Amino acid sequence: MSSEDKPAPSTYAPFAQQIASVVAEWLPGYAEQIDSGSFPAEVSALETDARAMAHLIEESEAVGVNAELPRLIKAMADRSIAAGHGGEQYPVLIEEFGKPRDA
Repeated sequence: MSSEDKPAPSTYAPFAQQIASVVAEWLPGYAEQIDSGSFPAEVSALETDARAMAHLIEESEAVGVNAELPRLIKAMADRSIAAGHGGEQYPVLIEEFGKPRDA
């Protein structure tokens, strides 16, 4: 896709603002889960979210969008699922962020 074919960033801004507002509504509940160290799947389980992440990666790559960030988050989700957290909610990924990575 050439730069002439791409929509202007300003056309994306209202959508991004709406998504950011929705995500902001989740933050207090996510913070409570992180504070308590308990991540019940009240909305969806990480296993379900990981399938959606895989679809996002596939579709992004199919249209030529850089999928590096979604692949990183999916890899973290996969590690969390492998560690037995697949039935918990998305904020359980905070545990992956806190783990040191090998150099």
